[in-house]
Amino acid sequence: MEEISIANHWDKAYLNSSEDQLGWFENDFSPSFRLINQCNLDSNDAVLLVGSGSSRLPDELLSNGLSELWVSEISEVALQEVKTRLGERINYRLGDILSSETLEGVPSVKLWFDRAVMHFFMEEKEQTSYFQNLKEKVRLGSYVIFAEFHLSGADKCSGLSVFRYDEKIYQERLGEEFILLDSFIHSYFMPSGQERPYIYALFQRKDS
Repeated sequence: MEEISIANHWDKAYLNSSEDQLGWFENDFSPSFRLINQCNLDSNDAVLLVGSGSSRLPDELLSNGLSELWVSEISEVALQEVKTRLGERINYRLGDILSSETLEGVPSVKLWFDRAVMHFFMEEKEQTSYFQNLKEKVRLGSYVIFAEFHLSGADKCSGLSVFRYDEKIYQERLGEEFILLDSFIHSYFMPSGQERPYIYALFQRKDS
């Protein structure tokens, strides 16, 4: 899919459903914070939320004292929802995370956080671009959190095919310079009541 058609797909998704009816809506952030709290973040550490949609996680991070927050999102509709809530308290990047241009101006980050974005990249060239951009932004000693569809989960989301993961596949994509610190399977229940198993994992990039 071309970037413009992907953007249109997600714009329609956010326009056609209220926030709390989206298939990925969450109001329980405890699975994320189980991993975030292990990162020992200082208030001014740069944190990038990749493909954050209209998530309330930035609000929660602000409430926890973090001030250097960045969100990237391909849907202008979703990004505008966050801007309406948070204004200039955080930093925004509109565009495809596979494009290095989307991350221009974003500093090296202490935490790269991805919930339910990476699993949409089905092609090897997409995955290669994703991890190249990740490694350019995640400095030595810093952290990566993934929360993607588990191998045992559904093979589609929002009408799109997904690439399912486990800890070993995460590790293969990141390479030996990243160390797995924690992982677990979390059963997420969609607003419709359907169960979606996610594989959460925390990695740290080696210092050298």
